[in-house]
Amino acid sequence: MSDEASNERAVNLDYRESHMRVGVACLLFAAAMFQWNGGTSWLPTWLANMGLRFGLDGADSLRVLIGLELTGAGLCLGLRRIGAKVAWACALAAAFVSLAELAALNAPGAVAAGAGAWAMLMPAIVLAVAVLFLVAKPSPSAAAPQSALSVVVTSILAFTLMMGMATRLSIENTVKTEALANQGVKAVDLAFESWKGRTFADAGVAKHLPRLTAETLEGQAIVVFYNPKCGQCHEVFDRWLASGRSEKIIAVMVPAAEGAIEAAGDGDIGDINCPDCIRLELPTGPTWLITTPSVAVLSEGVIRCAADKDFTSCLGAPPAP
Repeated sequence: MSDEASNERAVNLDYRESHMRVGVACLLFAAAMFQWNGGTSWLPTWLANMGLRFGLDGADSLRVLIGLELTGAGLCLGLRRIGAKVAWACALAAAFVSLAELAALNAPGAVAAGAGAWAMLMPAIVLAVAVLFLVAKPSPSAAAPQSALSVVVTSILAFTLMMGMATRLSIENTVKTEALANQGVKAVDLAFESWKGRTFADAGVAKHLPRLTAETLEGQAIVVFYNPKCGQCHEVFDRWLASGRSEKIIAVMVPAAEGAIEAAGDGDIGDINCPDCIRLELPTGPTWLITTPSVAVLSEGVIRCAADKDFTSCLGAPPAP
């Protein structure tokens, strides 16, 4: 009888709040290490866009994220009685960030742009583990309570130390499309036909050029994808945009594939005429499947019109010469 009771106790796992604290801390620490090792290609797109609005590049935004993750891990371990509540809140935040990233990766155009199973693996794992912690019911902790002063001091110390450590990390500026190209992806379809009614983040374009979303979130904007050897591209800038418009104008250069023999086009006809444009460029590497010129007109971040042939439909009639 005693042997049966002993065996029953052996398989009856007692899940306590201390286990949840340690588990969530390990999850956050592991995520931070993967992000540090992977560089900016592991930064969630919507967080990258938010960082750009505050003047942070991808590396700085990733440092902030890693610092917050390490801070959360430290608080899970350092706060005894309320550590389980902190762990639950951290698991909820991790689930939200992972779910948002999976939604961005599964948006129309994202899969076509090369966001495959490998890109979705980490957020999927983090989401699954975070949900397990959220739905689990641990036994209450027997830890002694901490005073309010102790909680405040511990929180300040954890935040200061972890954020200070994160700001000194060496973060590699990787680009998702370059990483995907190294894995065999040779062509990236920007799925131009699916843009209307979406933001650049929803359409999957922000994965390759995060600043484009940040520059178009507010107000009115015109985005032109062009190649300097394309005569019709010059015509769009010269006929429709050279005389000045109230909208913000963003010129996105589409480079030739790395190692590819570039088509002659209309020859070396010089740079586009757009002195007030914001100049951006898609990363060199894959072949970008988009017609140049392609024009997108945005209002408060949403693409209201997109055209690669009839530009009058989006830009109106060109001013008289």
